[in-house]
Amino acid sequence: MSKKSKKFENVRVVVGLDFGTTFSGFTYCHVEDKQMSTNETWPGQLGQFKTNTVLEYDDDLDKVVLWGYPALTKRPSRNNEINKRKNVVELFKLHLGNLSPKLRIELSVDYKIAITDYLREIGKCIGETIDSRWDGMKLENVLFILTVPAEYDDKAIRIMRECMNDAKLIDDLYSERLQFTTEPEAAAIYCMENNLKEHDLTDSGTTFMIVDCGGGTVDLTTRKLLNRKQLGEVTERTGDYCGIYGSRIL
Repeated sequence: MSKKSKKFENVRVVVGLDFGTTFSGFTYCHVEDKQMSTNETWPGQLGQFKTNTVLEYDDDLDKVVLWGYPALTKRPSRNNEINKRKNVVELFKLHLGNLSPKLRIELSVDYKIAITDYLREIGKCIGETIDSRWDGMKLENVLFILTVPAEYDDKAIRIMRECMNDAKLIDDLYSERLQFTTEPEAAAIYCMENNLKEHDLTDSGTTFMIVDCGGGTVDLTTRKLLNRKQLGEVTERTGDYCGIYGSRIL
């Protein structure tokens, strides 16, 4: 058995985890059939690909009471009243990047704690989902592919790894069951494997643009199909942080 195979010998499921500024979700597949499924069952929601990246804590800010959409309903709906309730925490992912402090909202808990707590809650959802799909499947059998903004530096990636470890989604800080890819790259691969084939645009030299409008960042990248499995970058990626409202202001 090769070293690479041995590293992943216990992996049975691959989970693509999109931890977003305003919404989060995950897609999963078994390594043997590779049929991808996107979770649509969330606390207080059915039929939605993503749920809100929001937490509600107890009055002592020690324990998560609600997460996702149910927590969102507990905060004021008017944007200018955001974060008035100190036990409802959101937009904490913005504290990871190099966004100006003026564009970050004040949090009532440390942003690393909020990220860890949210990952723990969505991790429970992932565990329940894969166990119901394949009886006895556990998180220790999962390879996580976590998408991150292209702007993230090594420090931000390291913090995300620490939070994943603290949330018990991996059993070792340096576990290779956690891999990272940038959000524009993940979108480009998806287009290559799906949309280009759907429209019969699989010839080498085909160019296409990825417009990734997220809750905190907006990125534009022009890609070229070098062959059926390889992508090149035609122009340098253009993108940046867009404050607490992200692409919602467009």
